[in-house]
Amino acid sequence: MSLSSEPEGKVALVVGGAGAVGRAVCRRFVEEGYAVVIADARGLDAAKSSLGRHASRVKDLIEVDLREENSVAAMGRRLEQSGSLIDALVIVAGVQQPAATVLKLETSDWDHVMDVNLRGPFLVCKHILPRLTPHSSSSVVIVGSFWAYEGHAFFSAYCASKAGLRVFTQSLAAEMAPSGIRVNMVAPGNIDTPMHHNAIEAEAAERGISVDEMRSLEWAKIPMGKPADPLEIADAVNFLVGASASYITGSSIDVNGGVVFR
Repeated sequence: MSLSSEPEGKVALVVGGAGAVGRAVCRRFVEEGYAVVIADARGLDAAKSSLGRHASRVKDLIEVDLREENSVAAMGRRLEQSGSLIDALVIVAGVQQPAATVLKLETSDWDHVMDVNLRGPFLVCKHILPRLTPHSSSSVVIVGSFWAYEGHAFFSAYCASKAGLRVFTQSLAAEMAPSGIRVNMVAPGNIDTPMHHNAIEAEAAERGISVDEMRSLEWAKIPMGKPADPLEIADAVNFLVGASASYITGSSIDVNGGVVFR
């Protein structure tokens, strides 16, 4: 799909924009008047259609595989050739591992999680940061997890990848601050998405209990009693890229319903 010349104004690139949280982030951006570039491995047309009357604010759809540096580099070249400068870069893309102990987890599953969740954001930043507008309140927001702060049984690869992503965010924030580019992380708790429900089913099977029992156990840990709506995560992203967060960088914002207090 070729780049459209409209709308003008600020541009947001949402990597992983076709997933449940990514779509919510795109919706918040277009409602705020941004043009959006949606990048994902699949589901791009459906993501655009989900924006309804705001679909005209989609500037481009880019198929990208975060596991392949050539694919990420091609995304950077496409943006460069279009002349598009990015005001907000949001990295939402992430995968969950099969629920398994360290002794049973396949090395290939560990590598896949690390490739997408940790190496992928590094590659995106390496190839896309030159397209951000310097000295103009440009912003990078990476969607991590509350599991970046503690390990959980059966999800060692996922927790380790998110912990690495949190420290990567801090390192990048220190490097980019002189350019006026802020870098922050949103750390969601459980979100009402297929990934969350699949993880509950997988852990229930690993523990030998029913899905309903596992869901009740997991949700009972949340003081607010429910997982987040994806739009509630998008609201935090929208705050971090906006003027109200102009002096915030290197931070992680908890959006978890109170399941973790820090």
